[in-house]
Amino acid sequence: MSKLIEFLFGSILITVSTIALIFFSMLHYILRSGGIADCVWHSSAKAWVDSNRDGLVNHSELPLRDVVIHVDDVENHLFDVGWPATTDQYGEVQLNVSIPDCSNSVFEIYADLPEGFRMTTRPRIEVNQDFWGSLGTENTYYFGFISDK
Repeated sequence: MSKLIEFLFGSILITVSTIALIFFSMLHYILRSGGIADCVWHSSAKAWVDSNRDGLVNHSELPLRDVVIHVDDVENHLFDVGWPATTDQYGEVQLNVSIPDCSNSVFEIYADLPEGFRMTTRPRIEVNQDFWGSLGTENTYYFGFISDK
């Protein structure tokens, strides 16, 4: 019985130590890289099967999951500034980009082409119109796909 209790407490100690190590490593990374960004850009994207090829989401069209969405800062020549994000079972994904010093940015949003599909919408979307005026609002960017079959 004492060996079982010793094993249980040892496992708990190892788990707590691992969680603490991860937490303090992340804290160190944030502080080392100059702190938390002054501004954050939030948006979302949606991918769907555009069965009628009109570039518009219709009620009968199904969402497309596991589509990887990228955000590049073309103004500052930075790639994947929002980390690649993958759509969920509803074809939706949240996009979040930290903007150090609230510097000027022009973002380009694009989706990886899923195997067996082609796009029915623009492959790349540039975000620069009234960027700072709409910082508090969230836009959704749409990517339609149709099967090659």
